[in-house]
Amino acid sequence: MDYRPLEIEREIREFWEKNRIREKLMAYREKNNVGFSGWVEGPPTLNGIPHVGHARGRVMKDLWFRWKTMRGYFVPFWAGWDCQGLPVELEVEKLLGVKNKRELLERVGEERFIEECKKTIMRYHKEWVEADRKLGIFIDQEKAYWTYLDNYIEREWQYLKRAWEQGLLEEGYYVVAYCPGCQTSLSSAEVGYEGSYVEVEDPSLYFKFKVAESQNEYFLVWTTMPFTIVTDLMLAVHPEAEYAKVQVGDEKWIMVRQRVEPVMQELGVEKYAVTETVSGKSLEGLKYDYPFKDLIPKQAELDR
Repeated sequence: MDYRPLEIEREIREFWEKNRIREKLMAYREKNNVGFSGWVEGPPTLNGIPHVGHARGRVMKDLWFRWKTMRGYFVPFWAGWDCQGLPVELEVEKLLGVKNKRELLERVGEERFIEECKKTIMRYHKEWVEADRKLGIFIDQEKAYWTYLDNYIEREWQYLKRAWEQGLLEEGYYVVAYCPGCQTSLSSAEVGYEGSYVEVEDPSLYFKFKVAESQNEYFLVWTTMPFTIVTDLMLAVHPEAEYAKVQVGDEKWIMVRQRVEPVMQELGVEKYAVTETVSGKSLEGLKYDYPFKDLIPKQAELDR
């Protein structure tokens, strides 16, 4: 037998559409069911065409819908579309060729930008609907919700008002990522977008904290934030780690034992010797001299 998968898919799809199988199934289950099973479609953002990951997720949702329906439940399976936010704006900015918000407002203007956003989501919406159709998903496109429509936004405000009245909202302060180009804070998902993380060479330095009341012992410290040295109040050591005292010229440097060779190589120090190894626990309570106490009066006060 000649197996023709694409032809079989087309025939089944046309049969479903011609005989309105999904609509008949939903109408029947709404009146004849063993219960209601709620479902809210987590809306994909209309800033691009669906990829294989989207297809996998939507097929899994469709399988769940069919399984619950076959068990006798009424499951409203309505589509939803995320039309607003940073992903759509960035896609439109890329299409318009603008580099920042100032250029966008001056060269394009707010009204045109909004219209271009609407055109973009409508263009991608056609791609998504066609993808759902080819996947054979029984999702109701006619009852889809759109996050940019006034009735949806007003409903969100109603829920927010109700949450406030029930004491479910609280005010607080949180550290969040911020995009200077987009001029907005970023969610965890947005921070994870392609191109959000870039590996760069970061300047760093090694510096020494002199152990108090010693002649020539120093803690060797590495940092990428030397500006904090002015306000640093203490050093942390791991109580179970092994630390080495390394003779370098007339000085002894205290550092993690396993880092001695790499650090010396990086600093270009050829002549050195490990004279003693101690536990981090034994270093607890040692004091060091503040490096800028002669220049910064406040550090001199802390040294008392």
